[in-house]
Amino acid sequence: MPSRPLILAPPDDPHACALAWAIRQQGIEPVWIPSLHAGRGVHYSFHIGQDHETFNDSLLSGARVSAVWNRRVHDPVPDCAEEDRAFATWEWKLFQRNLFGVQGAYGDALWVNPFAAAQRAEHKLVQLATCRRLGISFPDTVVTTDAADVAALIRRWGQVVFKSFLVHQWEERDSGRMHAVGVVLLNADSELPAEAMAVCPGIYQRYIEKRYDVRVTMIGDRLFAMRLGKGADGAFVDWRGHSRDPSFRAERLALPPAVETKLRDLMGALGLVFGCIDLVVDAQGEFHFLEVNQAGQFLFVEDMLPEMRILQTMTAMLITGRVNAPVENLRPASMKDFWASEAYAALRESVAHKPPDRPLYTLE
Repeated sequence: MPSRPLILAPPDDPHACALAWAIRQQGIEPVWIPSLHAGRGVHYSFHIGQDHETFNDSLLSGARVSAVWNRRVHDPVPDCAEEDRAFATWEWKLFQRNLFGVQGAYGDALWVNPFAAAQRAEHKLVQLATCRRLGISFPDTVVTTDAADVAALIRRWGQVVFKSFLVHQWEERDSGRMHAVGVVLLNADSELPAEAMAVCPGIYQRYIEKRYDVRVTMIGDRLFAMRLGKGADGAFVDWRGHSRDPSFRAERLALPPAVETKLRDLMGALGLVFGCIDLVVDAQGEFHFLEVNQAGQFLFVEDMLPEMRILQTMTAMLITGRVNAPVENLRPASMKDFWASEAYAALRESVAHKPPDRPLYTLE
């Protein structure tokens, strides 16, 4: 029986939809679920003793799992009486977390990314501390609730970038206007309201006068780097909000060997198989790390630069369970073909009820 990739993501996740479509182009049917199936008719059994450790998943019908893609895992939703829901929900949640913490639960399947490593790598301070240990350059950073600390950082560097840990949106009750916490540039003229800043911690980083941004997508052993900027030589404060600007440019980039080695070291130290890394390049040509998103968006890279075979590469890794899987022998599976597929049409139909501020693909 052929091996099958396991995709952990909700049914309306566009990246999961694209990969499931591409995997099917290879004649393989993936298992695509948002979580362990807590409904009736499906059974899980984890057996462990001094001389054995096995896991039985009736959904797989005996098939081997080539790779587990930890894309957007959810907590299981049990099918049970309402009076049992609180207890059953926690039992399923804890069982899933226990199970996914055992990397060998699905045999020798490749985890993309391992559950514990993925959770740890979500923490920006862990990323920066790891960069510091590896000698990877990054902007001076203060995470604080104290306006005085931010003012001191501004005095030292002149300009500081504010970021939140999570993107947050809200709607005005009266007008219905949408607002979002995004990237904000601060300087000596900026107001720093101490009481408002004390409500919760914020991330404040030295602003680097950059020539351009760099997005690096690491898929196993393969690395795809692209230069993002304004015209021939210029940069936006945050390029994500300007991808449709007439002056926006995206180009393939060959990283200096020393930078590539450092990024591979970082991924290894964090235990990641896949990640989307954001860098900036200053006026002197030096590269500075901003962050790595271990479950970031990546298919827009192929939309911008079709010669980068992102979808094909990720497909090869998931169906083989190998970080160096060859893509040459796969049947063609491009983003252009996905956009024209029935799978994409069905996805659009399924999310038609969502408000217009919820785009299918974002540039995280």
